[in-house]
Amino acid sequence: MRLIEQRDLFRSSLKRQYEVREIDDLFKRAIAHYFSWSSLKIGLEPQFLLSKDEEKQLDELRAELAIGRPFQYCIGTTHFMELELSVGPGVLIPRPETEELIEWVLSENASLEKKVWDICSGSGCIALALKKARPQWLIKGFDISNAALKIAQRNAKELKLKVLFEEGNVLDWKSFAFPCDLIVANPPYVLPSEKVKMHSNVLYHEPELALFVPENDPLLFYRKIIEIASTKLPAEGSLYFEINPLFVDELIILGKDHGFPFASVKKDIFGKDRFVKFSQ
Repeated sequence: MRLIEQRDLFRSSLKRQYEVREIDDLFKRAIAHYFSWSSLKIGLEPQFLLSKDEEKQLDELRAELAIGRPFQYCIGTTHFMELELSVGPGVLIPRPETEELIEWVLSENASLEKKVWDICSGSGCIALALKKARPQWLIKGFDISNAALKIAQRNAKELKLKVLFEEGNVLDWKSFAFPCDLIVANPPYVLPSEKVKMHSNVLYHEPELALFVPENDPLLFYRKIIEIASTKLPAEGSLYFEINPLFVDELIILGKDHGFPFASVKKDIFGKDRFVKFSQ
């Protein structure tokens, strides 16, 4: 089979799940991942004849994508900032917006030694990206999911970044005994009522534990993390959140009620109020 024919199979097989431009992007990412081919190859060599092994790999990927499995789960990795991270069904796939959160943290915190908590670590993307940029920081990540912790620990090992990951339930703050100067958190913040807006490959494949909050208590995890921060952060410490834009104002009030009078809000690349920083 020729390369252009395989691309056309992708288009016809995946048209219910994705728009054409998304399918073409997935195809280019696939040939780059599996064969280290440039994304220009489909345009420059459309009649390139695939080997049987190459054809088989793309057929298997196409079949997985057709049942809604996220591309990152299919290939087992994703790119995040300068890192290539392992991901799987037990962990949320890192989003581009979270890169913006890390960039904000780094822009406001110099290379002086700090003790940092990453709460609700998931794949470890926040903790590991911070450690890559600030090797002298002592960073510890917490997550309630054993599956997520295994993936985060695997990423730390593969990337040779010394970050400690351990089980930590934000609803039981006594698990957090490690001292800190800085807290960064991207807890669950999607409402169940927002499911109707979500792509099926997220809704049916990524872990609900990492996505959803109770409809009647959308700031549940934020409240608990702020309570932890109020007892653990030093006076000069800071707390950074990624947040559902619907609840930024409520979060700021919550922070002030717990001893964090100063709040800064930062928009994401889409112009939405996505990040909040608290300080005393």
